[in-house]
Amino acid sequence: SSDRIGSPIITNPTVLVAMNIPSFDKFEKKTVPGGMVFVDSSLVSRKAEREDVSTYYVPATQIARDKGITKLANIIIVGKIIKELGFCDEELIAETMQKVVPARKAELYDLNMKALKIGMEL
Repeated sequence: SSDRIGSPIITNPTVLVAMNIPSFDKFEKKTVPGGMVFVDSSLVSRKAEREDVSTYYVPATQIARDKGITKLANIIIVGKIIKELGFCDEELIAETMQKVVPARKAELYDLNMKALKIGMEL
């Protein structure tokens, strides 16, 4: 939307990120045919039941733990989404991250960029 979205309610996602089993169980069936499902396979042990969506299993939580960026598993998955959708380049990502990370937490910029790049390399 070009307007501000106050509280997005998605009933049938085209892209689903499931970082836990309750979310995967609830939303897998609601994802539109031809959609994309990104699963944190460190936390979700089962495989997708559908064949009409593209499913990507990303051990994001384990990778984040191994790299010492435990709280950035979600950003690793965002990097994988960016790679698979191919919707923007690294320059735009860097500019956007600078706007998203508050100046008072500037040290998080490098960590977030590291997490994005890890995801983009998967």
